[in-house]
Amino acid sequence: MPDTASALTRLRLRDMELVVAIHQHKSITTAAAELGFTQPAASRALRDIEQLLRVHLFDRDRTRGMSLTPTGELVLTRARALLADCRSLGFELDAYRAGTGGRLRLGIIPFVSAPLIERLLAELIGDRVSLTVTEGPTTRLIEELRLERLDVVIGRCSNAPLPPGLVQETLLRQEGCLVVHAHNPLVKMERVKLGNLDGFTWLLPPQGTPTRAAINEVFAKAKVPPPVATVEASSIKLIHLTLKADPRMLSIVPSDAGHDIERLGGVRRISFPVPLHMPPIGLISAARHRDTPIVRKLRSTLRELVRKRREAA
Repeated sequence: MPDTASALTRLRLRDMELVVAIHQHKSITTAAAELGFTQPAASRALRDIEQLLRVHLFDRDRTRGMSLTPTGELVLTRARALLADCRSLGFELDAYRAGTGGRLRLGIIPFVSAPLIERLLAELIGDRVSLTVTEGPTTRLIEELRLERLDVVIGRCSNAPLPPGLVQETLLRQEGCLVVHAHNPLVKMERVKLGNLDGFTWLLPPQGTPTRAAINEVFAKAKVPPPVATVEASSIKLIHLTLKADPRMLSIVPSDAGHDIERLGGVRRISFPVPLHMPPIGLISAARHRDTPIVRKLRSTLRELVRKRREAA
């Protein structure tokens, strides 16, 4: 009987696509239709895969549909990685044939300084890198990274363990500030204290994000109940529009993001009453992609821009 290593050489990308599709749809019939199989052909293909690997990948249930076994979870993880690598290779080859310097799917959280992102994108575009940029909270971007839909994320570093196979490296640190309507009474105060924040309504980053956790923690350390959000948002544009619409609304953002919002007009940035250290911004990627040319290029460009930013501060 052939060993597992030799059996793996007989698997095809089509087999991996079938495993992923069955998991997504919980149905071999729907997966077959998506991939252009007949249902009997898909069933035979799955049976051949399981016989080849000598494992059981899915449990069948009339109510819940097809669900992965523990061994199936392992195969699914490797199948996703293999398919993502093949797609990345195809994208990069297409990019080089088109005369560009490669293709990068980049995730960025909203609270990274606008001038830093502007300079980063200018550098990458100048090097003829083909970019797909997705903005969102760190938690969602990391999930997209785990599912191989992104190549790298500029997001919040965390002390909590990352999903297996992902690594992070710190790039820069941020302090928090208040952002308020230009006519908010706090603007006229010489020194704002935590007690002065009572009675206002709040716009805060979504619950469960690293930034919101840092905000809750600083209030807890001061033995003050954390603010309750009337509005939750991380978009610079939405924060600006909401604050402009309500003079009684307060928001807490990183200081450089506060500067970006203030530049839009009608709002003011105010120092937070106590030190508020945001989780550091870092570069998060799959460990196996960390040293690919395109990720190395991104890392070196970012580090150089951060260095120049510190020197100019």
